[in-house]
Amino acid sequence: MVTRWGYGGVISKWRGYSPMQATVNRYAGDCARSHDMDVLSLWLVNSWRLFNLLRQYSGAKAEAEWTAGNTEKQNSHRLQSFDVAPIREQLRLRVEECYQNLMKRAIEPILSPKIVPGILKHETTSDVHVGNHKPSREGGRESNKKDLDDLLDFVSAIGRCRSPTPFQINRFQLNFVHAKLTVYGADQVLLGQIFGQIASWICALSLNHLMFRKELCNFEKAVQIKHNVTEIQSWLLSKGLGAYRESLDALVQACHLLQSRKDESNLDTLCGEMTSKLKPRQVVAILQHYSPSDNFEERDIDAELLDMVQRRLKERAAASGETAEDQNTLIMMGTYLQPFNSQFFVHCDFPLETLSLPTCLHLQQVCRLL
Repeated sequence: MVTRWGYGGVISKWRGYSPMQATVNRYAGDCARSHDMDVLSLWLVNSWRLFNLLRQYSGAKAEAEWTAGNTEKQNSHRLQSFDVAPIREQLRLRVEECYQNLMKRAIEPILSPKIVPGILKHETTSDVHVGNHKPSREGGRESNKKDLDDLLDFVSAIGRCRSPTPFQINRFQLNFVHAKLTVYGADQVLLGQIFGQIASWICALSLNHLMFRKELCNFEKAVQIKHNVTEIQSWLLSKGLGAYRESLDALVQACHLLQSRKDESNLDTLCGEMTSKLKPRQVVAILQHYSPSDNFEERDIDAELLDMVQRRLKERAAASGETAEDQNTLIMMGTYLQPFNSQFFVHCDFPLETLSLPTCLHLQQVCRLL
C-alpha cells in the first residue's frame, strides 16, 4: 500500500493515484480476458484485501467499523490528506467482476458436470443396502464412487505430486479450489461467499434432476444421496464453513421426504417442518415420481393423498406469506450466481511498518511506505 507524499504534507493527487490506477487498469485487463483459475484467484484475493485496506486506512470519512480495530500506530498510517473513495469504488467494481469471472469461467465449467454423477449416482463404499435391494455391478459402483470423489476433489487439494487413491480423490475437487484460494491468502469472508455459492449450485442442480427422475426417487437412493450430501456438509464444517451447510438443506429434505412414510396418518410430517425448505410444487413433483421399494411398500402413492398434500402445502404457503410466484416455483435457479457482497469488512492486524518496498520495482522516488 503505497502513495506519493509531497512537501508540507500536501499530496500530489496525480502522482498518488497513478501507481494505484495503473494497478487497477492492469487488474481489469487480466480479469477481463483470463479463464485461468490461478490468475483469477490471485487477483481476487489480493484486490479484496487491498479494498479492505483502503477502507481500514482511509481518512476522516471512514466509517467507524473500518477503524474500530486499529491500533494507535495503524491510525497514524491512515490516509488523511486525500479521499481514496473514488479509487476504492473502482476497486470494488473490479472485485465483483473478478469474482464473477472466477465462478463462471473457471469453477462452474469444471464443477457442473461433476455434480449430478457425484451426488445422485455415487454409491457409498460401505455398500449401504436396504432390504433385498441389490448393489449395482462392481464396475458401475467403482465408476459412481469416482464421481463423488471427483466432485469433492474439485471443491480442495493443490500441488499433489502423488496420485491419490479413489477414496482420497473423494475430497480433492473441493480441496482444489479451497487450497488455491488459501495459498493466496483468502480470508473466511471470501471463502464463505465462494463455497456458499458452490453449495447452492450443488443443491440446485441435484434437486432439479432428482425431482424428474423416477429411478432416483426411491427409498434406497435417498439413503445414498443423503450420505453423499453429508460428505459435502462434513467437508464444509472441517474447513470452518459450517454456516453454509444450510445451502444444502433443500436437498437433505428431499431425501427425508423419500424416506418418510407416505400415507394420510403422516400428512403433518410430509407437509410440515421436514419439507420447509422445499416449495409446494417441488414436494408434489418428488412424490409423483416416487417408486415404491420392494418389501417396504406395496403400491404407488395414490392421487387422493397427492391432493391432500397439495391442499396442506397451499395452506402452509398462505400462512407463511409466500407469494404466488414462490408457491409455483418448481425448478431451482441452477447455476445462478449471487452478486458478490462487498459490504463485509475484514480487518487486517498486520503491522505495515514492518514491510519493505522491493528495490526491483524502482518506486523509491515516487512512493513512500505507509
